[in-house]
Amino acid sequence: MRIVLIGPGIMPIPPTGWGACEILIWDTKLALEKLGHKVHIVNTKDGRQIINEINEFRPDFVHVHYDEFIPIVPFIQYPNAITSHFGYLERPNMFNGYINVANEFGKIKPNVFCLSEGIEKIYNVMFDISKEKTYVTPNGVNYEEFNYVDDPEFADRSIYLAKIDYRKRQHLFQSIESMWYAGNLADDRFDTKKNYLGEWSKDKLYNELTEYGNLVLLSDGEAHPLVCMEALASGLGVVVCEWGKANLDTEKEFITVIPEDKINDIQFVEKEIIKNREYSVKHRDEIREYAKQFDWVEVLKKHYLPSVEEVIAKHGTK
Repeated sequence: MRIVLIGPGIMPIPPTGWGACEILIWDTKLALEKLGHKVHIVNTKDGRQIINEINEFRPDFVHVHYDEFIPIVPFIQYPNAITSHFGYLERPNMFNGYINVANEFGKIKPNVFCLSEGIEKIYNVMFDISKEKTYVTPNGVNYEEFNYVDDPEFADRSIYLAKIDYRKRQHLFQSIESMWYAGNLADDRFDTKKNYLGEWSKDKLYNELTEYGNLVLLSDGEAHPLVCMEALASGLGVVVCEWGKANLDTEKEFITVIPEDKINDIQFVEKEIIKNREYSVKHRDEIREYAKQFDWVEVLKKHYLPSVEEVIAKHGTK
């Protein structure tokens, strides 16, 4: 197939540093090409240029990865779907200005590729988009890119790997001595003098994440976070917020969910982090094996391509 992936037009693709959406688009392209498909990335904010590049490529399918481009969707003449990476999709009370984008979805009712079943329900119920137009297509990870060691150098440390900002809430947990932080800084409440590792490059992520005991991600909103799958691929257990558990098997002992009503109980959170870490360090092989299902090629074959084919088939019947 010939597929167009549309980025936000904010950062380059592939990104030089952080940019989860941009990384996902690039990794999707590489995995699709491995499977024999031709992929063109459009990465501009210019709506007219987006439509022109789509038309020049003459694709079988177009995937829009930026929800603020929803007004452009009716002008795409080829089979298409849109994905939102907005972190508060499962928390409508936190929408604020996003409500304008949400209203556009409700009016246009596009095909939506949802990152989890929880997000799909929001589109079905709140946005009144029928289940015939929503598809669950989780994110994936470049499994083989991640270094893996049986005996991590920092087995007694947890790592909170994410942009340091208000949504991620790192500052709340800085009294936990065994927690270390990596990410670009965008929160003046965070104390950089305490266990701060700076911003990691992609190479550092691939090579050094495996050296920690487990990953922590306790944001106040998420949409199938990539970093959880990166951690699992590196052999780390994960401790996540309620919105970070999307597509994870929470029955596994190396996956711990902190309830939102316990998030400010730092003693409880620390105890759960340590418990998860101690188990995870002893079961790294099991974690690494579990993570294979999130490899991009597997995700595309199981979830993404069947959804694309269904959208194309329905488009042809209109």
